[in-house]
Amino acid sequence: MKNKLILTALLTSLLSGFNVATAQDARFTQFYATPLLLNPAIMGANSDLKASLCYRSQWGSVNSGYSNYAFNGSYPIKLQNDGKLDAGLSLMGGKAGAFGTFSALAAVDYSKKIADDNYLCLALIGGYGQQSISTSGLTFDDQYTQGAYNPNAQSNENLLSLKKGYADVGFGFTWYYNPLRDKSKVNAFFGVSGYHLNEPNVSMAGSESKLPARISFQAGLKLFQTSQIDLTPTARVNMQSGNAETALGIYGDYLLNDDMKLTLGFWYRRNDAIAILVGFEYKGFTLGYSYDAVTSSINGLASGICANEITLSYNMAGHGGLSQPSFGGNASSSGASTPNPSPFPEF
Repeated sequence: MKNKLILTALLTSLLSGFNVATAQDARFTQFYATPLLLNPAIMGANSDLKASLCYRSQWGSVNSGYSNYAFNGSYPIKLQNDGKLDAGLSLMGGKAGAFGTFSALAAVDYSKKIADDNYLCLALIGGYGQQSISTSGLTFDDQYTQGAYNPNAQSNENLLSLKKGYADVGFGFTWYYNPLRDKSKVNAFFGVSGYHLNEPNVSMAGSESKLPARISFQAGLKLFQTSQIDLTPTARVNMQSGNAETALGIYGDYLLNDDMKLTLGFWYRRNDAIAILVGFEYKGFTLGYSYDAVTSSINGLASGICANEITLSYNMAGHGGLSQPSFGGNASSSGASTPNPSPFPEF
């Protein structure tokens, strides 16, 4: 009976598209809003205390769908000799049918200026992960009377509540080029990150089932078109369990005034989905919404399998121990700050 219920839970989660069942990590469209889950070294380019929340819901028409949430926070500490230390915290959870996941990861990053406007960042990330199955919310045949479900009917099945905890470690590396806005019309970045490098055993049935390592590559340019408009084409490749996911995107930022910015974005994930994004920033607060339209062949098997995602971030300027708007000194020769954003997108 125990193995039967485990199999039922696995099939339920697989049919609902839960990534754990297919040995893939949870996916966010606005992954730059949760940088510790993309590349922890990205926080090296931030000079302020920053926190973000993200919620994603998809496949709502299939077994109530599945959802993920994430919290990211980072805090920079000023060091000497053009170096900086950052600390970060990532919390993430998910649910799909009887399956649940949770992780709590801490990260540390060291950033170093290696040449004019060129910076290298190296980060380590690690912590605790957990996968669980709870069958208490499932329904069984003996709870149906004449085809109708009776929630008060007792089931004779043995309900399970299983958990598997494990240690998880990873790394991040990033190079970025971030000159003054009035000095260059181009910023750039390239990064590589790795997660689950220890390939922990996540089996809840007493067998061996490793969580495969995930390697991710990121690259992009920020092109300053005018004093109000920026364009940021980006690319990302995820490699996990023998599968490669390629994604291409572009962001357009329009500075409404010194306090407000509007962002429009578009992403294409090969053999998977097309996503559109809209974001708004006001005095350090950013709010983003994205919608994923599935383009893969699975789209013909079920309706209502789109994804909705919303993020909320806050950049607390002046609380990171730095006197300048971004690491490395984006300031004019007179000492006044020049509004030159990080080369990384906000969403």
